[in-house]
Amino acid sequence: MSQRTAANHVRLGLFVLAGLACLVVTLFLLGRQQNLFSRSMTVQADFRNVSGLLTGNNVRLGGIPVGTVRRIQLVNDSTVRVTMNLNRDVQPFVRRNTVATIGTDGLVGNTIINLAAQPGAAPPVQPGDRLPGSNPVGIDEMLSTLNVSNRNLIGITQDLRQITRKLNGSDALWQLLGDQGLAADARRSLRSMATATARLDAAARDVQQLTGGVRRGRGVAGYLLTDTAFAGQLGHATRQLAGTSDTLAATLAGLKRQVQTKQGPLNTLLADTAFSRQLRQSMQHVEQGTAGFSRSMEALQHNVLVRGYLKRQQKKQARAALSARPGAQP
Repeated sequence: MSQRTAANHVRLGLFVLAGLACLVVTLFLLGRQQNLFSRSMTVQADFRNVSGLLTGNNVRLGGIPVGTVRRIQLVNDSTVRVTMNLNRDVQPFVRRNTVATIGTDGLVGNTIINLAAQPGAAPPVQPGDRLPGSNPVGIDEMLSTLNVSNRNLIGITQDLRQITRKLNGSDALWQLLGDQGLAADARRSLRSMATATARLDAAARDVQQLTGGVRRGRGVAGYLLTDTAFAGQLGHATRQLAGTSDTLAATLAGLKRQVQTKQGPLNTLLADTAFSRQLRQSMQHVEQGTAGFSRSMEALQHNVLVRGYLKRQQKKQARAALSARPGAQP
């Protein structure tokens, strides 16, 4: 009986010792996860909203747990200060410009704090430093935005339904789409546009060639624009034309002065009535003399002595004309 009792006591003691060992290991693991048995330092970050964040939640750097949330304190109506315990081992990797953001562990996991390193040189964080905080878009804001998007999508869908209904009820549209002649006209228009484009390209190439020839001094335009001798001749001709213009202007000025002063031969021709009357009489006398000379020549042709002479002269002229023809025999 005593041996059996002793064995039961031994088993009870072993069971108690095993339970205490499990309890110690569990407490150690929990304390290690909460940084209770490791060297740590405290840093702070301010946020506007920490919805879902609790004391003891993880703090991660690059997806690796580096600390826990120690305290959440309400500073004022728009600022919530979060105190974090970070491992001393990660102090060289956490800079003062590191931004703290609130996220979730997975899709529907616990709320955590993510530390994101920023580019640029900055000293390592020290105990008691305050990191800049970034407030992500909350679920409520996302849902409200999604609600607005859904309403807009409903309106767009209704508009598309109305447009589709109108298109289905439009006979003119379906006739237009089924018109084979319209398709042929469209193809002809496209071919005409392609032809016009090709002609424009050819014209552009011709203009480019002409411009290149002008730059190199080839062609009439290049000769006119690049030949220095021609430019000198053109300048000389321009100067001569300018001199001629000056001379003509001076002549016209002299004639105008004669008309204004009523002196000189031009005024006599234009304003002297006696001279004009004498000139008309002289022209009449010339006409009368010409008429008398014509009558005298006609009477002379009918004279017997002169008629033979005139016939001989006509025969000589005819023979000279025949001999002047090509291939004529003497």
